[in-house]
Amino acid sequence: MKGILIIYLLIKSISTMAQQQENITSPLPFSKVISANDFVFISGQVGIDETTGKLVNSSFEAEAQQVMKNIGILLEKERLEYNDLVSVTIYLKSMDNYQLTNKIYSSYFKGAFPSRVCIAVADLPAKANIEIAATAKIEKTSSERNKETVKLFLETVRSGKAPAKANLFMADTVLAHQMNAEEQIAVKRTPENYSEHVKEFLTMYGNFSFEITELISEGDKVYVRWIQKGKHLTGIDGYAPTGKALTEIASAVYRLDNNKIVEYWIQIDRLGFEKQLQQNK
Repeated sequence: MKGILIIYLLIKSISTMAQQQENITSPLPFSKVISANDFVFISGQVGIDETTGKLVNSSFEAEAQQVMKNIGILLEKERLEYNDLVSVTIYLKSMDNYQLTNKIYSSYFKGAFPSRVCIAVADLPAKANIEIAATAKIEKTSSERNKETVKLFLETVRSGKAPAKANLFMADTVLAHQMNAEEQIAVKRTPENYSEHVKEFLTMYGNFSFEITELISEGDKVYVRWIQKGKHLTGIDGYAPTGKALTEIASAVYRLDNNKIVEYWIQIDRLGFEKQLQQNK
């Protein structure tokens, strides 16, 4: 009988732990971030580490630091910083942590602080000890933000410096139009396969240089022209690698929605590129 009781308690304990984990990680009926007019609204953040899906609860300080980091990650995705926050609401399970909260919170700002409310509550989601919601102000027009997003995308991802960060700039699915004179095609890309696409460039051309020569924004579209210089390191269109210099001149138009690239049209000087391959034989 005693053995059966121990087994029951063990199963009950595992079941409870699973339910608690599910409560932390299950999808909830709200958006983490919503943009409206000139503002970005960030839903209440608790100290869950997104890499583990678990609450950081080794100490209140570690938990509060994780909350602020989570807010920073969401701000970065919107091309914003902590100092773009204009209003913050803090929820604490114990006001004994008020002074420590102020110390941690203050370290993330330079200059003036946003307006703030701090409220003591009986309980918080995921058994958290602190939750913070915030609102940020967008100072730039949507056209200016689009231009900045495309510039950062090209300099960070397309340049080959950090291909894995494509998800910061691209929607989950992007419609890509390849405007070749002989055949115009459209393909669907995800941030993941776009990252792989750029990695292929690094294999083909090595650590190439990438220079934006023109950048114009209007409404939801951004026009850009660039020059890429690398070396012929792998077989291209039937031409064996020579290690010689190759230059690509291209232009593209990117369409953005909610500060993410959702569609683009790209055109490359294919004739000029073909002539270089022939000369390099």
